[in-house]
Amino acid sequence: MFSRPLQNLIPLYSFLEEIHTGVSSEIYRVYDPLGNEYALKLFNRHVDVEQFKTELNNCRLLCNAENPDFIRYISSSEDDGISKVKYIVFELAEKRSLDNFISLEIPFGEKVTKFLFYKIAKMAERLHLLYFSHRDLNLHNILLDQNYNLILGNFGSAKYFLNQNGKSVLLFGRVGTSCCMAQEMNKKLYDGKKVDIFSLGVLLLYMRTGKQVFEIHKEKVLCFIKKKQYEKFWLLIEKGNPELQLTPEFKDLIISMLDYNPNNGPDISDVFNHPWLHEINSLDSDAFLTYETDVKNKLKEIENTFSQH
Repeated sequence: MFSRPLQNLIPLYSFLEEIHTGVSSEIYRVYDPLGNEYALKLFNRHVDVEQFKTELNNCRLLCNAENPDFIRYISSSEDDGISKVKYIVFELAEKRSLDNFISLEIPFGEKVTKFLFYKIAKMAERLHLLYFSHRDLNLHNILLDQNYNLILGNFGSAKYFLNQNGKSVLLFGRVGTSCCMAQEMNKKLYDGKKVDIFSLGVLLLYMRTGKQVFEIHKEKVLCFIKKKQYEKFWLLIEKGNPELQLTPEFKDLIISMLDYNPNNGPDISDVFNHPWLHEINSLDSDAFLTYETDVKNKLKEIENTFSQH
């Protein structure tokens, strides 16, 4: 049970447990007077009102029934008229985040990786169709509900990229998670869609290989990519794990998504049209459902195996 000071700050909800602690916020599992459970994101005091309202507005625009693959927005401190702290309440993702599953079984096999990546890329595609860049695509922000469906969360860094004339504009600001940031985010302006593609490439590489090279050796890896020293790049990835059996199609997709020059990189439609995704693109609805069921069963198996230890 949480201390009374925390309960008193937000009297409309009762606190059950802390789910995650981040740089600017903590996330708690809470319940309302009717017993409905939610996730409550409590912002730290140093988060200014503008930053809070940016995330809140993003959630109100995006996290609704029109976008079922995005975490559903419930309410906020602006709605209750009581609380003196800043918070946002979301639906509860019962299975938490995808990085929890990867930490249990590294790496995922080809089939599981391909399906999960396809679903994550579809969520990014939907966001881009709404003229938003997420700018913080990482496995902690890929959530799972009780049925192992993927949900995209954390829209605090998301940015609308159309101007008043309806034209796409470049974005600015170094935001997101360092290991998943494209190098052009260190510059003044960048294409929001292209930095999302880079992040997707980092996620895909980690899911398939289990190597966190962008967290441990990011500068070295970017140097290999910039100089097109791809043999050295893959030697670093495959070192100590000869059983990975990475296909030429997989390697080609990774290299294209991680291209040092964003102007040469693919857009989201190019990613879906890549030969590595041909198998899943060619499935009819029944075969796709079977594929999805197999992957969910694998995730359930991973969870059950490690919950017994």
